[in-house]
Amino acid sequence: MSPVRIQYNPIITQLLREHDQLPHDRVAERKSFQRKILFLMDMIKFSEDEAAFA
Repeated sequence: MSPVRIQYNPIITQLLREHDQLPHDRVAERKSFQRKILFLMDMIKFSEDEAAFA
């Protein structure tokens, strides 16, 4: 695993747990968690790609 992935994986895991604990009727809050998770995953991928081409 890349250093960036190691750094952010625990944060993503925690966000996923919090997302899964929310009831399904709290759509706005669930979408907010999804956006945060996707942002972090995109940031990881960008950092890995940047390191690969550096």
